[in-house]
Amino acid sequence: MTSRVVKETDRLALQTWELDDFAEFAPIARDPAVMRFIADGRPWPDSRIGWFMGLQRAHQYALGYCCWKLIEKETSELIGFCGLAPVFSLNETEIGWWLRPSHWNRGFAFEAASCVDRMAFNELSVKRLVARVYEENAASVRLIEKLGMTFSRKLEP
Repeated sequence: MTSRVVKETDRLALQTWELDDFAEFAPIARDPAVMRFIADGRPWPDSRIGWFMGLQRAHQYALGYCCWKLIEKETSELIGFCGLAPVFSLNETEIGWWLRPSHWNRGFAFEAASCVDRMAFNELSVKRLVARVYEENAASVRLIEKLGMTFSRKLEP
């Protein structure tokens, strides 16, 4: 089965996940630099990577959204993901993103996140978005500020 393009920006295609994306996505989820500010800060084992990809497929099917994979159009490379996820424990919808370090500081995260932000409110009827970010993650803090989001509350890890 082939991925479906959900949205495109100037440089990116947001696409649905397929099982054969594992080989290209796994190095991102195993990268200590990427994972530093994710959950417990440790790279993921293969089982969790597979679980995450399956969860995104399930969310897309059940909810009509997920954390879509990001394909750089110029190279056709999977460079990360950006999208939406339900946070059932908070009764919220979260926006999130990860990128390969080779694509940091090049505007890709903002390009993807602003596309997803517009989509959430204009097409998916989301009423409110949240982003859970470690205070030490200065790049993501700047990104949520650029998106117009404001600090609401501090969550315990």
